[in-house]
Amino acid sequence: MKEIKAYIRAHRTDPVIDALAEVPARPGIAVVALKEVGHRAGGNDIRTVDMVKLEIDVPDAQADTVVEIVLAAARTGAGHPGDGKVYVSDVATAIDIATGHVL
Repeated sequence: MKEIKAYIRAHRTDPVIDALAEVPARPGIAVVALKEVGHRAGGNDIRTVDMVKLEIDVPDAQADTVVEIVLAAARTGAGHPGDGKVYVSDVATAIDIATGHVL
């Protein structure tokens, strides 16, 4: 199982979620609003940007597809610095709270 964390611009949230809704065996998505602090390109001034963190847990076989969808739907135009990042990690253990079963 893989955990995909995607830090994207807040205004790209709906397009990404809509695109992921088309995936067979639609993954669950946790959405966390946040402010990211970054530097402007070529300058030393700091600014905050409205971002969203998406957390998506999927079977290994589905991870590449989900990442490709997130990248395509989250990118602004031809892509700009600050569009975000995607991280993929292995999930060592997942346990269903209701049943106690290891997933």
